[in-house]
Amino acid sequence: MRTGNLAVGVAAVVVVSGLAFAFVRQGSAEADSRSSPAGMSGAAAAEVDDLATNPDGFKGEVRLRAAVAKVNKAKGVFAAIDAREFESCGCIDCAKHYLPVRYAGELPTVKSVVELTGEVVRTDKGLVFEAKRLEAK
Repeated sequence: MRTGNLAVGVAAVVVVSGLAFAFVRQGSAEADSRSSPAGMSGAAAAEVDDLATNPDGFKGEVRLRAAVAKVNKAKGVFAAIDAREFESCGCIDCAKHYLPVRYAGELPTVKSVVELTGEVVRTDKGLVFEAKRLEAK
């Protein structure tokens, strides 16, 4: 009987520890995704879904991490999607939000993950990210 009680007690500790660890990890990931959108040193880059759900929270220069969904070299633009979503599903056509990005330099390839530095600009057609710097990840 004591062995059974001991096993149940140990199992309870393991389950509670696992839940506590998962909660702490999830809270840490959420805190990283809500880091300063202005791109201060050490802060995580914002993601496309973060920007799409709160565009007014991203004023001035922003660091943005994204995956490339489509490229139009003639116009110097590409469509960016949330890199977290792309990394979890592996495809570019299941994204919730697509963000047009203007960039004067060489455009990245489809399905590449990039980190951009630039500004969110409102146009008559919606939001556009004006990238000043692009780095492949």
